[in-house]
Amino acid sequence: MGSLADLTGTPWGTGLRAGLRRPLLAALVLAATTSGSAWAMGWTRLVETQTMTFYVNRNAIEKEGDIRRIWEMQDLKAADPEGVMSRRYLNEYDCKEKMHRIGQMTSFAGPKLTGKPLFEVAEWGYWRKVPPDGVFVVSYVMLCVK
Repeated sequence: MGSLADLTGTPWGTGLRAGLRRPLLAALVLAATTSGSAWAMGWTRLVETQTMTFYVNRNAIEKEGDIRRIWEMQDLKAADPEGVMSRRYLNEYDCKEKMHRIGQMTSFAGPKLTGKPLFEVAEWGYWRKVPPDGVFVVSYVMLCVK
């Protein structure tokens, strides 16, 4: 699916490392889907680029050893080729290895997680190095650099 590959640069799959425990994942998905409003999650704007605004939910950071999990949102300034204007996903960062992977993504036709949900991907993507010049480095620094 083009929008997922555009976001991650890699195909989606099971990844190279062990996955998130199912009970925690189920609780996070339930919390995200029953919040009533997407903005009830407490989004904080971190970065604005020419093509999008990048938000995180600082109220729901999970820590497990060197791993940090945070909900992130991309609010696009123009729809991508598949009609996506915004997307929400859980990003998992490995602070020790400087890597991240994305899962639990939902893409929407409207801005700020509004409009028709267009795509949902429950699987985790592959672990990838955090790009030094991308938006993910901002979350990595916030979560991992002391």
